[in-house]
Amino acid sequence: MGVFEASVVLPRSRREVFEYLLRPANLIKMIPLEPNDNLTVHVPEVIRLGGRLELNVTVIGNHFQFMHEITEVTVPERIVLQQIKGPFKSWIQEQHFADTAEGHTRMTSTIRFDPPGGILGFVVTEKFVLSQLEKWIADGYKLLQKDLSTASC
Repeated sequence: MGVFEASVVLPRSRREVFEYLLRPANLIKMIPLEPNDNLTVHVPEVIRLGGRLELNVTVIGNHFQFMHEITEVTVPERIVLQQIKGPFKSWIQEQHFADTAEGHTRMTSTIRFDPPGGILGFVVTEKFVLSQLEKWIADGYKLLQKDLSTASC
């Protein structure tokens, strides 16, 4: 099982960041897409326990469907989602929120996954996923920091 973890300090209080990210429309802003990529989503207005997020992504001409279920929401500390449909054998993503001494928020993302099987698994290996997550999460954090510095929460 692959494990990825990264953190970012965000320029808002923990409550503000948490409530901002309870809206899937704001989470989706963190997905850095290339110009030829395509993303369609079916998400609830607000994340709630048992809610589902469906993402359909076309990347380099390949279509992938992901469905995640929210398995834990602990206000304002943690959100956990788990893939219930998608290319990975398993995918669990956790967001933890903690206060910093400066009154900002440290958000830590932890992703545990088992790569896909079959032919896709020959390309989408644990090493490949980890390298993509490093770039994807770093880019997503930059987008989130920018958005939170200008958004009214």
